[in-house]
Amino acid sequence: MKLTYLFLFITCICFAQEKDILLIGNYDPICIEGENIQRVEVLPDDLNNYQIIMLFSSASSRLNNNDLERIIDFVEHGGGIYSGSENWPLIAESNQLTQKIYKKESFGNYHSDKIEFASTYGNLQLENLSDLPAGKTTSAFPLDYRLKVEAWVSDQALILSGNIGKGRIIIDGGYSRFYCENTNELSVEMLSRFITYLNSTK
Repeated sequence: MKLTYLFLFITCICFAQEKDILLIGNYDPICIEGENIQRVEVLPDDLNNYQIIMLFSSASSRLNNNDLERIIDFVEHGGGIYSGSENWPLIAESNQLTQKIYKKESFGNYHSDKIEFASTYGNLQLENLSDLPAGKTTSAFPLDYRLKVEAWVSDQALILSGNIGKGRIIIDGGYSRFYCENTNELSVEMLSRFITYLNSTK
């Protein structure tokens, strides 16, 4: 049943948009399927066919400095980037990217049954998903004036969103809630809101 919800959702999202969603990093445990989902080991030479890049951080990144510059350029020109991490060691790609953009990295090891959502002023409007788990072992991200906190874990920022040039970013410290084994209607709805936000820059 869980997989059915996610498959139907992703299929609808992907057929509704013109460009593909690129997945890179630790995407094997993530339940995302669809015609427009592309899974790659290394960043493609041409990013023009994509509207969203989703980084699911692994223990060891394959991204080099040139890749990071191209991702940032992609977002600045209207693309969307999801930067997902978990507790160490699943932080490599996310920390590379956020260090390059914000000079900050994910930190900590937080265990929480539920997410505490920010006010109704968030970009992602997540406040009615209150029973969704934070993730297995989450990390947090430092506060930054350029980012809006969408959700907290143990009084630390778990999910943040913001703009980079013409594009948008989501930083998430608990992407294990999207693992196939953890997928439910709430996690599907959260992913839907993530993709809608990242996809609505053009």
